Amino acid sequence: MELIGRINRRKIYYVQIRNNSEWKSSLPKNDWVAFTIANKEDEELVPVVVKVCMNKNVSYTCSAGTLSYWTEQYFDEEFVGRAVDYEIQNKKEFDYDSSLMTTSHDNFSEGFWFATTLAHDPKIEIDKVVCLDFTQRKVKKHLIELIDKINNGWLPSDEEIELAEYGN
Repeated sequence: MELIGRINRRKIYYVQIRNNSEWKSSLPKNDWVAFTIANKEDEELVPVVVKVCMNKNVSYTCSAGTLSYWTEQYFDEEFVGRAVDYEIQNKKEFDYDSSLMTTSHDNFSEGFWFATTLAHDPKIEIDKVVCLDFTQRKVKKHLIELIDKINNGWLPSDEEIELAEYGN
């Protein structure tokens, strides 16, 4: 996990999933936002990454890329499955007030802006955003550029769809 910048009090980290066998162990243990970037060719990676993020107590997920909606749904389904398992095993109702918050974004820049500035949990302070890059072409450079823009007062466009810029 590589620190690529800060926005206000949040540290922004980058983790490339492909070709990185250490990505799982580098994730925070709790109280963090996952900003996932996955496209159609990354589909087989999503279930594994979702389970690992859930095991690492992710607090909020913001999904981008062409699989943004599907990735968000996978997080939601995994959360509900774990809640039902809890109820069966413990014979008591799960506390849904502590549920995982998830979003998906067709506008890449808006999704990143939301993850780094607005995504929150009222019960805890979230000071880490981990950008999980599933893609083959990589978005790290684009993320670093967005960090600089956001720190200089930039706001995302209202365009419904804005794709990531690739290249390292």
